[in-house]
Amino acid sequence: MKTNEPMQTQTKKSLKSRVSAWHFARAHLLGNVRFVTAVTSSLPGHFTFFLIRQPSKRGAVEGEKEDIIIALPRNVVDGILELLPVHDATRTSILSSKWRDIWISLPYLVLNNYFCRKLTAKPTTIFRKTVDEILLQHVGDIVRFVLDVSGINLSSYASINRWMRYVTKNGVKELTITMSDKKTYILPSHVFNCPTLTHLELFNCVFKPPTYFLGFRNLTNLHLERITFVPTNQFCVIDVPLLVDLVLMFCCGTQYLKMISPQLESLFVHVGHYLVLNCFMNCKKLSVLAIELEKVEDNPKHDEISTMEKFLFSFPSLEQPFLGSLVLEILNANIVLDELPPKLNSLWHLQLGVDFNKVDQTFLCSTFNQEFS
Repeated sequence: MKTNEPMQTQTKKSLKSRVSAWHFARAHLLGNVRFVTAVTSSLPGHFTFFLIRQPSKRGAVEGEKEDIIIALPRNVVDGILELLPVHDATRTSILSSKWRDIWISLPYLVLNNYFCRKLTAKPTTIFRKTVDEILLQHVGDIVRFVLDVSGINLSSYASINRWMRYVTKNGVKELTITMSDKKTYILPSHVFNCPTLTHLELFNCVFKPPTYFLGFRNLTNLHLERITFVPTNQFCVIDVPLLVDLVLMFCCGTQYLKMISPQLESLFVHVGHYLVLNCFMNCKKLSVLAIELEKVEDNPKHDEISTMEKFLFSFPSLEQPFLGSLVLEILNANIVLDELPPKLNSLWHLQLGVDFNKVDQTFLCSTFNQEFS
């Protein structure tokens, strides 16, 4: 039996395993690097590295010529910088003029929770000024923009609205906004008017589209979590003709939601009450479906039960359904037994969240097992 290694040895192995490949590659490829030293930071598992160069001018010139990383394809270099925290990616701009040009034109700007919280340890004016400088110095399109201020107590969201206006006018395709749940943030009209969006993730926002909203014409992925839908008229209509993946989690006002998504293939719904499913009935390409409820009414209406049953068996392309235990509670076992439609030919994987303390759910589970085995 192998004995446990000393704590010091384990620490060294852990340090080596977590070292960024980018730093090691750069250390080996630069001929004028004398040694590399690592200093731990306040973030667990995160290290800041310093490359110590030879003091001679000749060595610096030769080292710049031997900078093989900068000669890699631009998309590879962008991918490397994307893996670094924004603070470290910014520091690469001092390596050379070429690195400075790469930083200011980086298509991916990830201002995550760690970045924002680190800045807000200082006055909030520093946080706003830093983000302003990053955006003002940027050149070219911003393909992906991530902003997470969930852990920040901001007195005003005027700066965030200004940043949203900037990125939506600079070709953003993937946008993620995570707000604090302690203060209401109404999604600005700039987001609704952005024609380049393909991926949109929203957390803790109020979704109130303008009256002239025509939908997201190029959106393929939509993730909405803890969103409050406020209809402009009778319904909150979202026309997404190219949408493939949709996630709705813990959203309010879903009774006003009307999705037009004929290309939808994957639907994940986790809500606190019964969800109106009529708007998804025509999604004939749906292959992955997951429905989970937090609670149900004591006596669900017959039309709600009927709608749920029709919904579950109306997708000829359905391959992987997951039904939570409270969804099974809505279904009527007798109706399912008597009126079960023909087998779904594409179905190959069925998951049921069953509460075995309830006989009806256990009985319904066995019914599915008999019909689809």
